[in-house]
Amino acid sequence: MKIFVITTGDEYRTNKIESYFKDIDFEFVYSKPYEELLLLEKEYESYSHKFRQKAIMAGEIGCFNSHMQAWDKVITLGEPAIIIEDNIEFLCDPSILLSDSVLREVNECGLVNFSNFSYNLNPGGKFKISDVKEKKPFPTICYGITPLRAEDLSYRAKKKPYALPIDKWLSIPKMCGVYGYISSIVVSKREASLKSIANQKKGKKTFNPLNGIKRISNKIKFKY
Repeated sequence: MKIFVITTGDEYRTNKIESYFKDIDFEFVYSKPYEELLLLEKEYESYSHKFRQKAIMAGEIGCFNSHMQAWDKVITLGEPAIIIEDNIEFLCDPSILLSDSVLREVNECGLVNFSNFSYNLNPGGKFKISDVKEKKPFPTICYGITPLRAEDLSYRAKKKPYALPIDKWLSIPKMCGVYGYISSIVVSKREASLKSIANQKKGKKTFNPLNGIKRISNKIKFKY
């Protein structure tokens, strides 16, 4: 399977990824320039307030958009692939991502996470993220996806993008149109010393009662 690595292009991170994947086929997927993301932040502020009190931030939009780019690459590739973020820390040899067991999980689930997840509902087996009653987001640090599921996500995302951060959006089946799974195969975790590109600043809050009503309506409609 090919590996797509989401990155801002930070030299330290890209060098680290290259050291992980010396003999593995991978491709960087670069985030949009921050100036473009700030324009999108302004454009989607009002829309995102209808889904949560804090508006979606430029960094969150950049992360979401980068995953959308990666899905389109998987669709073009026509084969299952792995998508990771550049602040990943591997807990074992990264080559396990090319194993038959990982490929089997991806083909069976369509969208499946291979990073550490604390709310384990099925030790030794896989489970749906949407079954976690604590409503945790889908970890996007390392996951596998098939072209069909990439098509589903790409269609939904382009229809109504940037309502919520990508990890939360992927955990809501009625919003993203796909069930995301958590695998018992744990390959990685998020490196604590490296921030996600989504966490650059805090979004603007809204106290408009009409937005509050719409948020309640959307939470009921999409069950999140």
